[in-house]
Amino acid sequence: MLWVLLCVLEALVASFEVSVPHKHLVAIRDRPAVLGCIFTPDPNFSSLVVTWQRQEDSRVVHSFYYQQDQLDRQSPEYHNRTSLYISELGKGNASLKIAAVRPKDTGWYICIVSNDKGTERALLEVTYGALYSEPRLSIHVNSQTVTVQFETEGFPKPEVSWLGEQGQNLSHHLELYDQTEDGLYSMKSSYEVQKPAIKVTFMLKNHLLSQNLQRPVKISYDDAAKRQVIIAVVVLSILCFLLFIGFFFLTVWRRKK
Repeated sequence: MLWVLLCVLEALVASFEVSVPHKHLVAIRDRPAVLGCIFTPDPNFSSLVVTWQRQEDSRVVHSFYYQQDQLDRQSPEYHNRTSLYISELGKGNASLKIAAVRPKDTGWYICIVSNDKGTERALLEVTYGALYSEPRLSIHVNSQTVTVQFETEGFPKPEVSWLGEQGQNLSHHLELYDQTEDGLYSMKSSYEVQKPAIKVTFMLKNHLLSQNLQRPVKISYDDAAKRQVIIAVVVLSILCFLLFIGFFFLTVWRRKK
């Protein structure tokens, strides 16, 4: 009889399970993230306790018991940013929604669920990423070369390359990185090319978010046309000067006459 009772208890315990559909979640900057967590539901909803914590320091992210949210012990950085799907709890859905994801939200989370069937937990990791902004182009010209530069912000550090006119990889390009106050990488990438013609392509890849940017740049210089323009300007200037001198002498001659 005791053996039968132990088997029944073991079966009851084994029947309760907490799991996460995805053990790794990529959260995008300023967008909401849903941390999935499901469990074996129990008809006695009043006994349900759901707690989300950070693994590294046990900070409370969100708590639910006595059939309502209990946020007195919630970590301050999550105030007014988290919610459960209350109507789905009775169906075994303990997923957590975090609004407007920030860089500090990255890390490991524990979903802990308790009811009359038992207490179990599951782990998932959140990785943070930010799409790179539209690259801003600037061009710096001197007597012999032209420097083409793109500037953009995102996260994490991207893979950057420059391609030549035939699609070949160009070396010796320069990247400068800085981090903004909200944790983004501010990047400037530049490539110096010789005149008279410029045709290069800037490429950026954010592998975490599968973002690929390609921005071609084409600049043409016609030195012969440039010289013709300069000559025309000089000739026009000389003609204007001669006309001015002629008008001056004509005015003086009339006065004397």
